[in-house]
Amino acid sequence: KMNDEVNFFVFLFANRLILKIFKAMTHRFLTAAEYFKNAAKTVYLYKQLWSENSTALLHAPRETDKTAKAIEIACDAAKTGRKVVYVACERRIVSHADTLSKAPSSLSICVPTFESPEDKTDYADLVISTIEEIVRDTDIRTFVIDSVTRIAALSFGRNASVAYVMKRLVALQVRCKLSLLVISHDSTKSTERALLTLSDSEITVETSTEETDDRTTGNNITNTTPTHRTQQVRQSHDRRTCYKNLKI
Repeated sequence: KMNDEVNFFVFLFANRLILKIFKAMTHRFLTAAEYFKNAAKTVYLYKQLWSENSTALLHAPRETDKTAKAIEIACDAAKTGRKVVYVACERRIVSHADTLSKAPSSLSICVPTFESPEDKTDYADLVISTIEEIVRDTDIRTFVIDSVTRIAALSFGRNASVAYVMKRLVALQVRCKLSLLVISHDSTKSTERALLTLSDSEITVETSTEETDDRTTGNNITNTTPTHRTQQVRQSHDRRTCYKNLKI
């Protein structure tokens, strides 16, 4: 009889333990029907190129003004009333003061700054901690980061790698459910491939070169003008990468 009671309590304890473990794991397992029932409809922040809760990479040839395009996208996202923070690491943002002075009030500019000349914080750590602080103290979840190239250039050790900084930003985006637009000023093919692997979507600003004759001087003049922007949305399928081209 004693053994029966012991077995009963062991059985009861085991069942409670299994139930506790199952409840703790329920957030990890959903049926396909439940998942898509609870899945939110895709919200696009800029046309159909940059969506909510994702990381988009903006890059272009070296001679293209990527900061101007990033400001345009940030303003478009803020026009709906969404709170957007433009993390300005590039000094060239000063040349766009006229545009920014007319930006929607929901667009804020953040310049990561060291506390003092004695502050030895690595620049990448400073930028990441600044974004984390904004997320912790406010309800802002949309950021434009200009640029991952500048952050890596001012950092040391592993943070001096553009790909590593991008990985940290994407990890932050996933952890905090952010919407990130990251600008890259590095047009090196190997760097672009590394950054595109980590991003959810791509926005490129392409330029075309045309030669015209100056009939007054007889010289050829080369004009570089923006043509179109193309996004390549990568979707995982059977361990392959599929590309869908969208033109603006």
